[in-house]
Amino acid sequence: MKTIAQLSPRSYGFLVFYATCSTALLGLATSLATYVHQDAWVVPIVGSLFGAGVVFLYTMIARWYPFETIYEINEQLFGKTIGIVLSLLFLSLPVFHFPAITSYSVTFIQNYTLPTTPFIVITAIGIGLVAFGIFSGIEPIARTAELCFVFFIVPLLFLVFTTAPLIDFGFVQPYFTFSWFNMSEAFSIFLGNVVSNVVIQLTVFPKYLAKKKAGERALWTGYSLGCLILTIITFLSIAVLSPEVVSIDHYPAFTLAQEINAAGFLQRVEATITVIWFICIYFNLTLYFHCIVIGMKHFFKLKSAQVLIPVIALLLVYLADYYFNNIAEERSFYQYVSVPHSIFVGTMLPITIIIVGIIKRKKQQKPLYPPYPDEATVYKLQHTPDSHSSEKI
Repeated sequence: MKTIAQLSPRSYGFLVFYATCSTALLGLATSLATYVHQDAWVVPIVGSLFGAGVVFLYTMIARWYPFETIYEINEQLFGKTIGIVLSLLFLSLPVFHFPAITSYSVTFIQNYTLPTTPFIVITAIGIGLVAFGIFSGIEPIARTAELCFVFFIVPLLFLVFTTAPLIDFGFVQPYFTFSWFNMSEAFSIFLGNVVSNVVIQLTVFPKYLAKKKAGERALWTGYSLGCLILTIITFLSIAVLSPEVVSIDHYPAFTLAQEINAAGFLQRVEATITVIWFICIYFNLTLYFHCIVIGMKHFFKLKSAQVLIPVIALLLVYLADYYFNNIAEERSFYQYVSVPHSIFVGTMLPITIIIVGIIKRKKQQKPLYPPYPDEATVYKLQHTPDSHSSEKI
């Protein structure tokens, strides 16, 4: 077995954190306020607690198969035929959602920062940057995520502390007036847009981490902090802008940044604040792209999939450019396609793996929640005397 790239748990935690926030940091409040109005801030709290159970399933799978990606797990557990079918189902998640996220992000950039630049040009440049990251490898990507944290946290704290004095608690009252049907709709949006997408981590964790137990803690930390940030931004959007404004605003977090006014001196800083969304979206798209590349490498039994990266990038540029004709189509896609598909792949597939895995492990008298192998064992299993370089994508 060749040696593989090894991520530090701290770097990996930043990847999870950015991917959890992703585009939800920019527009989640709108989707939630549409259904539950002033109670939108409650949904991330409840949803993240429920999502902890889903993330626990991912960690359970990781403990069973500490040296495989989700594609390899499917074939080992279900056999080649069924495993390929389930792996194709899993691969459909990044294939369907990468162009959608790209289109959403490029539309935002075109509307607010580069209005005269053609859509296809922004798309090509953005996906080109993502492809460059994939060429470099997952380890440099994770290290870059760690280095970007200071450029993320400073604008984020500035946004939170400068808009906090504008909070009007009248906008979040009366409390808990939602109907259970509307709450279930909002909850499904959070589950589909945030929680279920954490399943993408199974293409990185635990295979690419030598310290797998620490990597599991990093997964929990990144997920928890990401949900906390989403809760804070959603609450601020509702309490500062009002639920009526948020429910019709396509980018409420950006509008929230436009409210910053430090004693009439510091104004119009929202363009600077957008760096936090660019960072989140970039690393989320990079993980999706990595998932696609790893999947293609697995299906075609390639030693290196780098030759496929330009082809995949061009295909994704084309899909992103032609995915939506208008905002109405985009919202319909997220409501009727994206959310159900994400919930099915991100929740039902792991549950299926867990059920079948429990049955098999009980027959084999194996523990249901085994410990991770220690670092020395990982090193012996992942290295051979004649292998000196990291495995290439």
